Formats: sequence, structure tokens, C-alpha cells
Amino acid sequence: MKDVLAELELLVRSSFRCLGLVSAEEDRCTELAVAAARRLGRPLHVWSLTSGWTLPDGTPLDPRTGGYQLAGESAPAPRRPALADALVEVREHARGRPLLLLVRDLHASLDEPRVVRALLDLVQAREEWAVLFSAPGIKLPSQLEKEVALVDVPLPDEAELHEVLMRNLRVLASAKGSFKVPQQLLEAVVRAALGLTRRQADCVFRRAIQDDGEFTEDDLERITAQKRQIIAQSGVLEFVEQREDLRAVGGLDGLKAWLRQRQAAFSEKARAYGLPQPKGVFLLGVQGCGKSLVSKAIAGYWHMPLLRLDVGALFSSYIGKTEENLRSSLRVAESIAPCALWVDEIEKGFAGVSGSGSADAGTSARVFGAFITWMQEKARPVFVVATANSIEHLPPELLRKGRFDEVFFVDLPTPRERLDILRIHIERRNRQARRYDLERLAQATDGFSGAELEQAIVAAMYRAFPEDREFTTQDVLQAVGETVPLARTMADKVQHLRAWASQRARWATTV
Repeated sequence: MKDVLAELELLVRSSFRCLGLVSAEEDRCTELAVAAARRLGRPLHVWSLTSGWTLPDGTPLDPRTGGYQLAGESAPAPRRPALADALVEVREHARGRPLLLLVRDLHASLDEPRVVRALLDLVQAREEWAVLFSAPGIKLPSQLEKEVALVDVPLPDEAELHEVLMRNLRVLASAKGSFKVPQQLLEAVVRAALGLTRRQADCVFRRAIQDDGEFTEDDLERITAQKRQIIAQSGVLEFVEQREDLRAVGGLDGLKAWLRQRQAAFSEKARAYGLPQPKGVFLLGVQGCGKSLVSKAIAGYWHMPLLRLDVGALFSSYIGKTEENLRSSLRVAESIAPCALWVDEIEKGFAGVSGSGSADAGTSARVFGAFITWMQEKARPVFVVATANSIEHLPPELLRKGRFDEVFFVDLPTPRERLDILRIHIERRNRQARRYDLERLAQATDGFSGAELEQAIVAAMYRAFPEDREFTTQDVLQAVGETVPLARTMADKVQHLRAWASQRARWATTV
């Protein structure tokens, strides 16, 4: 918040007259405005639909006289002029007074011509006035695009969340008497709450304490579970509970070696060495060949939280909502950083971007542009893992150097990789792989994807289970014989992918 406050102060001193604070936390924006007014030495006047003009503490005031209305039975009822009238009053009666104006609910009225006109008149007047307003996402009318500077207010960092947690623990201490909480637990709880708003974190902490009147290791899992639920409510981001690492991935030696080289690349030691933070990796390949599994394994191997971005769910029929969805999702990812952001089947979400103008008023193109710009310029360590099954609809700008560190092509598994994948799936089902003829199975499954190999094992188990016996190599071979692999039914598409990747991508398998 210190950086945001400094930016806000600089913008006001630089004569920016209208500032939009991009945030869903109105109370934090109010605190920011109060702090800015104090540093600037200006009075802060606040307007809302329900209260009209007031001081930050709620004391009613009248811009026409500059006077305050004292509370009490004899005090007149507070005036609640319409927003356009309220802005006109300031322009006509507050000349010569350097004011900071916090206008709540302004974003909800930006489709009203009279409000837009009154705001333009106010910010274009040669007076020391600055108008602040906040909203989760801000869609500006064309008349205001050149007049409004947007300031992104990040979600609470570890220091702010620690303060919220300690406030709740002090309440618990006053009720129970003194007690100790291990520092390691405090740090883990604060990290677990990253990505929540301050109010959400306060509620989550309070619930963990009120549940049993204690604060122990068990509360860490409760907080994490509550956080997953809150993030999932957006319908755009999913907090993936991943349990995989690279040992769960068969083959792909080239990709694994590349990932191992970058395992420590997010550390301070790497920064001191001069290494930039890894940006991300693009995985293109045949369906069912492990791209999604690799996405989960990367986060597990690097010990990072994993967020899944549903690109299709970003889009909304409400004007400005799509852009707001993207901004809020990226803001959550940055607040949790370092983390991995998994964008599955990205080609479906951004298909037809180049021709979106007539179909959706250019929303797809704007969202895509905002996304790739963020990828290029993001300062926080968010490692993007994008997967795609085809290249026909991929915008060429997506694969430009600087967006991803590398583009890998994940092909159908080789015989050696098929043997490795079969072993992994057999052992995952608590069987000893040495009891099966893996060499024979690997030779018999030419053209099978990793997903099809797994399903052959599952089909063999279904075959053996009703007969109350263990499944055998022969059961698996029979399941293989009944399967037509996707690579056979879509041979032309697989060949097209290989031809494209041969000149434009690095192969995930080298042996």
C-alpha cells in the first residue's frame, strides 16, 4: 500500500484531476484516500448515494457553505443530492479550496450523460480539485478515457495480512489469557491467506478461531480450504490441489531437464546471480499425452501453489465484466506469487481473436491483448503454463519471444516412454510392475497416448475384477486390441502438428 499511496500522491501533485482506484475493497480505498489527503494537506470530502457529502468519519457537510452539520436531535436532516447535482455544487461553490473528493458509486453512474458532463466540468476546471473513485473493474465512456488515470490497488501483502491475523489473535488472547503461537505457524497461515481481500482474510481467520476457541496447526488446513472455496466462487480461477511431481510423468526427458535447470530460478540467489525470473512455458501436443499432468507436476516439483485459469469463463455478456474478470484473476495470481498459473487449452479461449470485432465488439481482442501484455511485463513471479492441442486458431502474437521462455511439443510416447508410463500406472494401483511384461505391452501399444495407456490398464482391471482375480498382461493386451487410438483416427492432424513443431518448437522428448 505504501507504493500505491506514493503513486496516488504523485499523480495528485502532478495535477491529475480524476483517479480511478481499481479494487474490490472499498474500505481499503477509503483508507488510501484518507492517507493521501493527510499527506497532501487537503480536506477529504466523501460522497455516496445513501449519505450525500460527508467527512470520512460520516459527519455531514454542505459544499455550498463549506460548513459541517453537527449530529443531534436539532440537526437538520443530511442533504442527499443526486450525483450530478453534487458534482455541480462542488464546481460552483468550492472554488479556491484544494479538495480531495472521494466519490463512491461513481462507476455505477458513468452511463448517465449528465453525470459524465458534470464530472468533465469538474476535472477540467482550473482548480486544485482531485476526484477519486473505486471499482473492481472500470469501463470508462469515451469522453473520460483521456481524463482518468487508473491506479491498480493490489490485494493485501504478507505484512498487511499478518496485521489482520495478529488483531484476531489478540482478541483470542484477551479471552483465554496469554498463549503462544509458533512463528512458523503464523508465517504459514499468512502465506495461505495470500490472494484474499482483507475482509475475506479477517473472516477466515475469525472463523478458524471461533470454530474451537484455539489456534493450532489444524486451522491452517481450514484456512486453506476456505481460501480454495472463495477463489472458486469467481468461476474463473480454480485453486488446484496438486499432489504430483515429475516422478508421476513418464518420459519427456528434454522437458524435465529444462524444468530441473529452473527449479531454483525464483530464489534470491538467482536474482543476485543476475538471472531473470522464468516467465512460463507453452506445451503444444497431441491430446492425452500428459500436458495437463505436466502442468500439475511443475507446481508440485517447484513447491508452488497452482491456479487454473478458465479462459472461457472470463467472458461475460455484461459490458466491462470480462476485462474485470481478467484483471481480478491476474491480481489474485500476483498476490499469491510465486505460483504457477495453468491456462488449459488456451487456443479454445482465444480462438478467432483477430476477427472478434464484429462478433463481440472487440472484447476478445482486448482481453487477449491485456493478457499477453501482462505476460510480457509482469514483475511478480507468476509462472504461466499454457497448453494447446492445435495450432490452427492460435494467435501468432501469443508465441512471440518474451511471452514464454520456451515452446515444447509433446508427441505421442516412444516405446521407452510407453514402458515408463505403463509402469507408473501399474504401481499407482498398488501392483508390482515386474509381474507384467512391460516390454511386450510397450511394443503392442504403438501410437497410444498416455491417457489411452492408462485406460488400457483400467479396462484390464474391470475385466479381472468380476472374476475375483488379479489382472494380467493378457488382460491388458486384450484391452489394447479393442482400442482404436486417437492417433490413428486423427493421423492427419498429428502429422500436421509434428510438421509445425519441427520448425517452431522444442521437442519434449529427446531419446
